[in-house]
Amino acid sequence: MEAVGKLLETILMHYEQKDYVSAEKLLDNLLVSQPNFHRAWFLKGVVLEETGRKDEADKFYSKAGNCFTLWFRLAMQLREVDPPRALVYFDRVSEMDKKNNMIWFYKGMLSERLGNIEEARRCFRQLSPLREILSRIIIPSGFMIFLIIGAVMMIKRGETALSVVVIASAVFCMFWLKRDAGHAVQMLLKKNQYR
Repeated sequence: MEAVGKLLETILMHYEQKDYVSAEKLLDNLLVSQPNFHRAWFLKGVVLEETGRKDEADKFYSKAGNCFTLWFRLAMQLREVDPPRALVYFDRVSEMDKKNNMIWFYKGMLSERLGNIEEARRCFRQLSPLREILSRIIIPSGFMIFLIIGAVMMIKRGETALSVVVIASAVFCMFWLKRDAGHAVQMLLKKNQYR
């Protein structure tokens, strides 16, 4: 599997550089050796579509499985190396899921970075930061508090072994909060900035 990972990295490098011929050749080889590798089917579809062969691309997309997630991941990957191509895929996934805050947030951030303030405003106005605050801050905080209270009660009853597991879970929640809370706050700030 390590060889497949390295080959995929090489394919993505060629794709990012718009060396479609090399990317397509490597994808064909990969699909011969790994016919059940959905990401290769997807990337072959992307290469075909970007080289004007949309009808062929659709056949490969149909074998790829969940293209929504793969297009979103591709947009995220292309943000730094090829922002205009990233926007194409952000547009596609935003049409597929009009309520996905992460799509609107990253598309808005990219549009803002490119100086397209009106598009950034349109994206940030689509955000629903309260949903993100609830799912990324309030629920994990409540769960962490619940775990801490439970651990304290267990320690008072002498159940120290189990309380260690509960405390470890509370620490995990703290890392969860650290990772996710920033996005929710940024979304709220951007929504307010672009009213």
